[in-house]
Amino acid sequence: MSLVFPNALAAKTTSLALARGSFWFGIVCLSAVAISLVAIQADSSGAAAWPAVGALLVLAGLGVLVASEAGTHAVIVGAAAVVACVTIAGYAAIVLPGLRSFDTSDAIFLSLPKIAIVVFGMVVARQFTGVASVVVAFFLAEVPVVAVSLAVGHGYAFDVPAFSCFAALVLIITLLKVSRVRTRASEPELSRGSRDDRVAAELARAEHVSSAMVHDTILNELAVVGTVAPGTLSDAAKGQILRSLAVRRRGVMRNADVTADVLGGDLAAAVEHARALGLEVSVAGEVGALDSLNPRTSVALSLAVQQCLANVAAHARTGSAELTVVATDREVCVMVIDSGVGFTESETHPDRLGLRQSVRGRIDAVGGSVQVWTSPGAGTAVSMLVPRA
Repeated sequence: MSLVFPNALAAKTTSLALARGSFWFGIVCLSAVAISLVAIQADSSGAAAWPAVGALLVLAGLGVLVASEAGTHAVIVGAAAVVACVTIAGYAAIVLPGLRSFDTSDAIFLSLPKIAIVVFGMVVARQFTGVASVVVAFFLAEVPVVAVSLAVGHGYAFDVPAFSCFAALVLIITLLKVSRVRTRASEPELSRGSRDDRVAAELARAEHVSSAMVHDTILNELAVVGTVAPGTLSDAAKGQILRSLAVRRRGVMRNADVTADVLGGDLAAAVEHARALGLEVSVAGEVGALDSLNPRTSVALSLAVQQCLANVAAHARTGSAELTVVATDREVCVMVIDSGVGFTESETHPDRLGLRQSVRGRIDAVGGSVQVWTSPGAGTAVSMLVPRA
């Protein structure tokens, strides 16, 4: 089966991850500047750094706001953008006079807060306009700082770190958008491939069911007909053929998920089929537990048991077999035991479908398991374990 992560969920998950990463990167930038200002303030007697630290706290608070549930509302985001523009301008007006005369608008104390505002724009992009949010955030950060820098006599310089951060975020958003468009374009083909896989699996299951059913009915009855003397078939042989046809019809219906009328009759039919072949079958154990099986499991188990008993009648060179039922809260185990000649399973010819298709295949198909204990001269025990409903 083709497994594809849902495109809509992938887009939301990626946007959320980028938004969270951007938010914390912005907080780190603001924290680094604030710590540096506090350290500088500790070495001087003035108090000029504290208003700048306050402005940084305001910017951090705006980042928290747009990253929260409130940041999904356009009005709140717009108000936060205005406050950020005013705050960064005030911050620049506080910090620039304390910088060296040759420092310009790309000084580190100005560059890091601008980067923080740009990445907060990435946080906004998760809900709104994508690249446009980052572009607006870049200009909200850059223009006020440049204006204040020129006003107080510090020159303008192209801020490489801030622009590089801005360009990287634009590139990331653009690549993600292109990837999502390509993924959406491929969704019909992926969906068609998944559907084809399901159809192929269903065809394989139907082929297996049909193969096992043909082996259990038509091939078995042809083998019986081939061994009798020429002439009119006996009543016993005719009755056995009619019972096989009835099993064939019932198996097809139940494999099509039609509800069975009687669950308890499935195992009884398998035992009756074996006795018609001349095999003496003794039944023991918790037979009532078979009523807890769903129709599909019940039919699969009874047909697998029928095949085991047919194998005993045809190959074990013994006239009797034991059928034992053991149940737990979750599973039912049916064992078919004979004291016949036994065999070596690994040496069974590939053309022999009885044990492989009619027993193992059927039980595997309903979520069960099969174990076989046998060796030449030591008889055979076949354990079939299936889940209860």
